[in-house]
Amino acid sequence: MNLTIVGCGYVGQALAQRLQPKRPQLNLTLTTTRQERRAELTALADRVCVCDATDPDQLRDALRQCSSAVFCLGPKGDRQVDADGYRHTFVDSFTCLQSLLPQLPDLRQILYTSSCSVYGNANGGWVDEQTPPDPGPGHGAVLLQSEQLLLGIPDRKVCVLRLGALHGPGRDLDRRLRGLSGLERPGTGASYSNWIHVDDAAGALDTALHHEWTGVVNVVNNEPIRLRDLAWQSLKRQGLAPVHWLGGQEPGPEGRRIRNTRLKQLGYQLQHPSLDQSGVLASSQTP
Repeated sequence: MNLTIVGCGYVGQALAQRLQPKRPQLNLTLTTTRQERRAELTALADRVCVCDATDPDQLRDALRQCSSAVFCLGPKGDRQVDADGYRHTFVDSFTCLQSLLPQLPDLRQILYTSSCSVYGNANGGWVDEQTPPDPGPGHGAVLLQSEQLLLGIPDRKVCVLRLGALHGPGRDLDRRLRGLSGLERPGTGASYSNWIHVDDAAGALDTALHHEWTGVVNVVNNEPIRLRDLAWQSLKRQGLAPVHWLGGQEPGPEGRRIRNTRLKQLGYQLQHPSLDQSGVLASSQTP
């Protein structure tokens, strides 16, 4: 397989590392937008390109002769909180890809790491891949537009993996939540979040490549968790004061609980199916 991973941030690099045992049978190209990261990535790949995926010449070069491409794109800097930046990163990149496809006859498989944010607020209800996305304005709407651009490509195997909130090495949950200790917060903390360990994000991508998944797949662990439960478990584990919930109407949406049934039906077994009491994800296999 000739594979290009476009975007080697948190998930893209994790996938590249996971693929290392397959390197003898794999011609691997990695891209980054930062020249200074080339040395770091060189050991993981046959070729490393500095590539802005909205630039047709750079993207064409990154994808030349590859049979499969994984897009793990992410906004840079303040674009993480800017819908226009999201649009440039995702929509402009896939518009560029579409324009190049006639020049890329070998590219038969395209994977994209999207986000469960495209579902919007389900008032705490359950959603799956058959649930119509309803992201509202902002980042989620941009990501949904990006998905639609890819899923509308004919004669290629396209898979969109909708990831939950990521954590793992470098994104420790306890460290992220300790700032809530002792705070008073409006509402009851009843909103749901859905998580996935970076190892499982990379593992699902690897499996999707090998088995040529198509369509949309939710990549989340087995247990959506309310914010109050997540905060309480983390702060108790760290010996810190809990959050004091003031009650009353929730200040934000109640979120959604996301099913991962299709992920399991496709044969992927989660390495970390749930949050355990040590602050990392449990290592038992999916039931």
